[in-house]
Amino acid sequence: VGIIGPNGSGKSTILKLIAGVMSPNKGNITVKGKISPLIELGAGFHPELTGLENIYLNGSILGMKRKDIDKNLQSIIDFAELKDFIDQPVKHYSSGMYMRLAFAVAVHVNPEILIVDEILAVGDQSFQEKCFRRMEEFKKSKDVTIIFVSHNLKQIQEFCSQVIYINNHQVQYTGQVSTGIKKYTDDQK
Repeated sequence: VGIIGPNGSGKSTILKLIAGVMSPNKGNITVKGKISPLIELGAGFHPELTGLENIYLNGSILGMKRKDIDKNLQSIIDFAELKDFIDQPVKHYSSGMYMRLAFAVAVHVNPEILIVDEILAVGDQSFQEKCFRRMEEFKKSKDVTIIFVSHNLKQIQEFCSQVIYINNHQVQYTGQVSTGIKKYTDDQK
């Protein structure tokens, strides 16, 4: 499901509510499934710890057991493409390296619900493509619900099967992607 709308419309707030990062001031949100939020990547990273230490820290914050982190450790390092830097403190990482490590940890959580908020706009083209391939794997498994916020309407069109268009903190449309994108672009004129 893609969520589209102008800046400030409430897209990221919805994701934070679903992820449990924020609580609603009225109403309820019910989530059934293990969530992996790719919202504020690396929010649980400690700058003084190495990449390796942060894999364990962030993995545990995301609900992974140590044995699962151990089992996936090499795959996480390989996915992040940081083998030569994994023993350095993350405070010395570039923002792209930091993002790659955080994404690699988050996608190894084996979520039932994957929440993605504009994070794929960061990093080089080849890593963005790698991230989308991984998201496609989740999508094909049919065991994972993906909620994807992006201003890149082409990505929404290509990746999503449904869309929610939000404007002025209100849902304006829910349904077919092409119709939602047209309503959004028409409203922006």
